[in-house]
Amino acid sequence: MTKSGNITSLFGKSPISPLQKHMKQVHSCIKEFGVFAKAAQSEDWDKAQEARVSIGNKEKKADQLKKKLRMNLPSTFMMPFSRRDLLDVLLIQDSIANITKDLAGLMMTRHMVFPKEFAGDFIKLADLCIKTSASALVAINELDELLETAFSSRERKIVSEMVKKINVLEHDTDVAQNDIRNKLFLLESELPPVDVMFYYRAIEWLGETADAAQKVGSRFEVMLTK
Repeated sequence: MTKSGNITSLFGKSPISPLQKHMKQVHSCIKEFGVFAKAAQSEDWDKAQEARVSIGNKEKKADQLKKKLRMNLPSTFMMPFSRRDLLDVLLIQDSIANITKDLAGLMMTRHMVFPKEFAGDFIKLADLCIKTSASALVAINELDELLETAFSSRERKIVSEMVKKINVLEHDTDVAQNDIRNKLFLLESELPPVDVMFYYRAIEWLGETADAAQKVGSRFEVMLTK
């Protein structure tokens, strides 16, 4: 057996690459939602359905990657963070894909089209959530470099700046959400109550994807301080 083989048998395979692969797949879900949201707002339901199916397939693949990582995660591996930390990040990442699939399903089932007063705002909110997820992906992909440099101060600073960017984007999504809610509140009396309820739910769920991406960054930062 080679030297590297001995190390692998003692400490187990690194879970970093599978974690990064999972986050990449998760991000593809929310990215595809951007396509879905624009198609839905244009009432192009054929295109929206194609995007919804694509989101479902991507979420299913992310779920498979999650299960594979959990099943094959060794109880011991040579990493500067715990198994529990890594599993926490994995579950938070996975929630982005789950929420995205549920949101697309809700909007498709109801053929949800937002009132013109804030339809464009919803598309912009989706774009902000996609950017927040993309920034979380960039941060997770930096984990290799962190390990290779033995968590050098320079690399820690780079990651810290990435996490700050995620936090700023998540804050921007909060502001955008509040703006949409305020516009919806002013229209409530003119809209069917059931539609209003589901509009609020869709806005909330979309914002939760950015919240989850921000939590990925926060948990990652906590891991670096241990």
